[in-house]
Amino acid sequence: MSAESLRRLESAARVLGQLADVFGHLPVTDISIRTVYRDDEFRPAIVISVHDGLTDFEAWREVLGIDADGVKLSLLPSSSSMTGETQWCGTWIEVHGYGPLPLTEDQRAGAVAA
Repeated sequence: MSAESLRRLESAARVLGQLADVFGHLPVTDISIRTVYRDDEFRPAIVISVHDGLTDFEAWREVLGIDADGVKLSLLPSSSSMTGETQWCGTWIEVHGYGPLPLTEDQRAGAVAA
C-alpha cells in the first residue's frame, strides 16, 4: 500500500468534526484518522480508543449504533479489549475499548476471603 494523500483523508476529517460536535461529551483516550482495507478497497477511517474501562466503549457503541453481536472481545494477558465497527455519516469508524479482566467467581471468592 502506498501512502495516501491528505486530500484522500479529508472526508474523514470532516466527519471527525461532526463526531466532536455531536458526541463531544463522550470519553476518548485517543482518536486517529487512518486508511483501512475494507470490502476489497482502501478507505479512510476514524479510529477511537478508550482505555478507562469497557463502560466507555459501550457508550460509543450505543451512540454509533454498533450491533452488540458484532463486537469482538479479546482477552489480553492483563486486560481485555472490545472492538466494534460501523459507518457513520459515510465514514468507516472503529471503536476499541480496553479494561481490566473480569473476575471469575473463584477470584471474587478469593478476594473476599483475603
